[in-house]
Amino acid sequence: MKLLAVSEHYYPRVGGTVNYVHETLCALAKSGVETELLVPGPADKHWLPEGMAEPPYAVHWLDAGYPAKGDPSREQRYDFCRQVDALAAERLAGPKRPDILHVLFGLFVMEVIDTKRLRLGGVACLATVHNVPPLECRQVAPNAPLPARIKEALRLQVVTLKNRGRLKKHDYDLYICPSQQVQELLTPVVGDQVGVIGHGPTTDLQALMVPPVTRRPVGSVRLLTVGGYAPHKCQHIIPNTAARLRDMNIDFIWEVAGPSGRVKGYRDRISRDLADLGLEGRVILHDAVPLADLGELYDRTHIYVQPSIEEGFCLTALDAAAVGLPVIGCRAGALPDIIKASNGIQVKSGPRPLAEAIAYFVKEECWQDANVQAAYIKAHFSWTRAAKSLLEHYDRLLFQKPSFYVAGRI
Repeated sequence: MKLLAVSEHYYPRVGGTVNYVHETLCALAKSGVETELLVPGPADKHWLPEGMAEPPYAVHWLDAGYPAKGDPSREQRYDFCRQVDALAAERLAGPKRPDILHVLFGLFVMEVIDTKRLRLGGVACLATVHNVPPLECRQVAPNAPLPARIKEALRLQVVTLKNRGRLKKHDYDLYICPSQQVQELLTPVVGDQVGVIGHGPTTDLQALMVPPVTRRPVGSVRLLTVGGYAPHKCQHIIPNTAARLRDMNIDFIWEVAGPSGRVKGYRDRISRDLADLGLEGRVILHDAVPLADLGELYDRTHIYVQPSIEEGFCLTALDAAAVGLPVIGCRAGALPDIIKASNGIQVKSGPRPLAEAIAYFVKEECWQDANVQAAYIKAHFSWTRAAKSLLEHYDRLLFQKPSFYVAGRI
């Protein structure tokens, strides 16, 4: 089987979508799928993360002038999309004709690429939708001043209309999403052709860690939150949550790690709030950390905390659960399933419920056997399992009764 995959996000970027692309294609390669991945360039000389082996799939960089850091312009994104569309048409007519086109990440690509032409040529077309905008598009924290929140609410309404209109233009045989939450948002927009396939733990990160027999602390309880600093991930509530824990006489150290994100000044505001509350020694803010250092952060942690109000999946929480960490978090993405599997606690996102959940967990000593938990997580959440489900969808579309031949679809 030949797969033409496309993603707007790829190394040297960091984040859950990049991990999803790489892990998915590695797992498919083990099943014999021949893959060409189209990503925006120019290619960085050091794009492969340190210590990572060459991927078992071909990477084709399309030079759209993407910056080494920060977000590309709208025109650069459309330039990449047009190049993808042109190359897909070229592949359709040549010896490298794919059986499947799968957009692994990118609403812009999904909108621009001519899937009708590909489907008429017998190519099945799929797209993974990690979230439905305005999910994860917040630029203002929920506790910001009222005028800012009103302006943000209006902006998000415009984002909703634009992106749902963009989704309705698509012509794909099947949409894949990472969680029930995203499926519930996507189905009313595109119809019933939506499948849910979860993720697995990050392979290279897991290889660096061995879960101990217990995560129960001796001395200070160590908390960890990982992810890009962004309003929808709600790191801004950590200072007040930590202040409540201090008032409850909980002895803790809370480490927070991730890239700064798109919202200018968001991380700086968190830092100022920590200083105002006298919590600099209790809550430690890190930038994005290398894989080996991230492994050390997980290893010295006792409870993983994810205060997000919006997530597509939340791979960082799954990575925590896969090394025996209990997860305390909110109803976002796949967090409810991860929390349940880790014997954690699901709460509403807010300083008071989050602090009360952490304090309860610590005082009641709710830790379970870390090795048993890790084995359960890895058995129920794996990239091999995800690839098997994806291959079943590919086979169904190609060999049973392809939807692109069904009357009325084209």
